[in-house]
Amino acid sequence: MSKRTKYTLEEKNKCVNLFLINKYSFTSISKITGVSISTLKRWIRSFKNNGVEGLKESHTWRRYSKELKQA
Repeated sequence: MSKRTKYTLEEKNKCVNLFLINKYSFTSISKITGVSISTLKRWIRSFKNNGVEGLKESHTWRRYSKELKQA
């Protein structure tokens, strides 16, 4: 597991699936797993947009142009 995240892909996927099958609410998943509600929402949004690939950790830092940073 990386130093950048404390949750594995399997843990993220489990939390997302618990919500998507309508078995648990954000609050109950948060209490069970200790993951914040905002993090759960971000994982679910990422999963819906990109599938399991969206839950994987990026292994590179993003680089932004100077113009984009100033905008």
